[in-house]
Amino acid sequence: MRTRDVTITIRCTKDERDRIRERASSRGLKLSDFVLRSALGKKIVVADGFWEMGKQLKAVGNNLNQLTRLAHEGRIKSVDLKECSRTLFDIYGRLGEILREVK
Repeated sequence: MRTRDVTITIRCTKDERDRIRERASSRGLKLSDFVLRSALGKKIVVADGFWEMGKQLKAVGNNLNQLTRLAHEGRIKSVDLKECSRTLFDIYGRLGEILREVK
């Protein structure tokens, strides 16, 4: 990991400072990270819904684990996984959109 050991000081108005802080906060970045990315021309992408997709993936994984356990116990013989497949397809599609936007 790189060490940031140099300080750059700039002058701005309170209003400008507040607006910069708000923009950094709205993107989920620390002020220094936001300013560095902006100044170096790096793209700043906000991945709305990313945590919700993680929750959905976890729920699908839990359901598959439960079905596997029931199958091993002999309590079920077959399962229709169409809905699970559709959910995974949707989640992976949205993740692909986010990755394309980042590149």
